[in-house]
Amino acid sequence: MKRKNNLYENMCNIQNIKYAYQKISQNIMSKRKKELLRDYQSIYIARTYKTLSERNYQVGKYNRFIIHDTKTREIYSQGIEDKIVNHLVTKYILYPSLLPCLSDANVASRKRMGTNKGIALANMYRRKCKIKYKNFYILKCDITKFFASINHDILKQKISRRIKDKDALKIVFDIIDSNAEGLHIGTMTSQMLALFYLNDLDHFIKEQLKVKYYVRYQDDFLLFHPSKDYLKHCLEEIKKFLAKEKLTLNSKTRIYNHKNNFIFLGRNTAGIYAKHQRIKKKTKLKYHRYQCGNVSLYGLCSTLVFYKALCKNGTLILRHH
Repeated sequence: MKRKNNLYENMCNIQNIKYAYQKISQNIMSKRKKELLRDYQSIYIARTYKTLSERNYQVGKYNRFIIHDTKTREIYSQGIEDKIVNHLVTKYILYPSLLPCLSDANVASRKRMGTNKGIALANMYRRKCKIKYKNFYILKCDITKFFASINHDILKQKISRRIKDKDALKIVFDIIDSNAEGLHIGTMTSQMLALFYLNDLDHFIKEQLKVKYYVRYQDDFLLFHPSKDYLKHCLEEIKKFLAKEKLTLNSKTRIYNHKNNFIFLGRNTAGIYAKHQRIKKKTKLKYHRYQCGNVSLYGLCSTLVFYKALCKNGTLILRHH
């Protein structure tokens, strides 16, 4: 792939800076802060334009806070001007240079992708493997402290193979090095850079290991195959590959029989698949009863609407005929 040039100048465009400022303002929850951002809009935009045009941008300090959801996480935030620059660097430098090379197996954090897409793919691969192989196995891998373990030097080498623009490289590298170690969770650039860091792994699994059914969401990924022994071989090869990336797999990594329960992207995939099969059977039965005159059209439609509501979060997939 040809390296991208002239990225920095696009980022410095005054209209692009204004758009980035407006997008950031929309995400501010506090009414008082929104009013302040509206009142000082011209000052922030002009200051950001001057700083970027003169190549004088220096990454500001990070504010650290802890959130507790499925596990404890450290999240980092920055001031308004840093958020503007972060947005600009992501949209006008990282997106055009990195997005085109990403594998479709990587479903994290971009348009038409996400956890629902990952669950949908996992369910689709289960169905295909069930039809094709009857019995099959799933290698589930999880990387230890992924964001915190991303190696700056390796990441920079990967980016240098995609970006030619020296000014663009400098500002991206400055942002990377502003993280004491790894990448901080909570910024647009970190999300995109983490998304890209394992792109070589995706191609290795698909092209070298020849695994047809594979899906990854950041540090959590699945390989489907009829041979347990081959998945054991894949696991060892993946460990070797990740060692070169300065990453390791954690204790959640293991090989499952397709009938086993396990959690993928916070959901019990075996349970989801089983529920999908039950709903599919019930839908066919209801349709058959409708054809026989035992169920009204209203009753059939009510059932389909109900099941469609269950499927809305992307964890279940129905085919309507």
